[in-house]
Amino acid sequence: MSTAPSARSGKKRRLGQYVQNIKDSYTISRRTYPWIGWALLGALVVLLVLAVVLALTTHQATWYWIFMAVLLAAVVDMAILSWTVRRASYAQIEGRPGAAKFVLDQSSRGWYVESNPVHTNPKTQDVIWRMVGRPGVVLVAEGPTGRLREAIADEQKVLHRILSTVPVHVINVGTDEGQTRLIDLQSTLRKLPTKPTRLTDAEIGQVSKRLSSLSSKGLPIPKGIDPARARPDRRAMRGR
Repeated sequence: MSTAPSARSGKKRRLGQYVQNIKDSYTISRRTYPWIGWALLGALVVLLVLAVVLALTTHQATWYWIFMAVLLAAVVDMAILSWTVRRASYAQIEGRPGAAKFVLDQSSRGWYVESNPVHTNPKTQDVIWRMVGRPGVVLVAEGPTGRLREAIADEQKVLHRILSTVPVHVINVGTDEGQTRLIDLQSTLRKLPTKPTRLTDAEIGQVSKRLSSLSSKGLPIPKGIDPARARPDRRAMRGR
């Protein structure tokens, strides 16, 4: 029995899913950035005009340059769409309890992110997450800076007592002045200094195991601060 029909059917499904993903990305981006359609169209128009100018200047076939311009426009438009849909998705979950943990879970290799917070306040939904990477130990706080100052200081004292040689960094996530926006959290982590101390993979493992023995480890995640619920709801963003 030939598998050709099923193979064609599989290709059609993948193509349909790909097209649907592009439509969804455009719809999500447009809700946050109404100008996205003009930006995509503008990129195509600019490249087409440039293609015609190059064709006239080089005396080469116009169709060739137009074809190349369409291909390049597709790449540029996909890059614009990828950038805007990411920012739109982060904008949707910004301010929700547990949003920072959702972003931390997307961290690249080399980071150990604890599954439970080291500090929680069920009433205000302030929370502090802890992670270990090459820069050292990082405390990521969600909530007003002033309200979390004492909790952060207490956690720093504990860390300095048991890990005196390991640097401790603090990142306050939020929309207030001086705080790190959710969209900038990943880049802020990448910019953390690794000099003069840079932990190796083995040291990251050792520090993580040491921290796992702390009594603050294992605090339950309060109701309403579930990071799994902070992920972008694509159906809601499409208005469905």
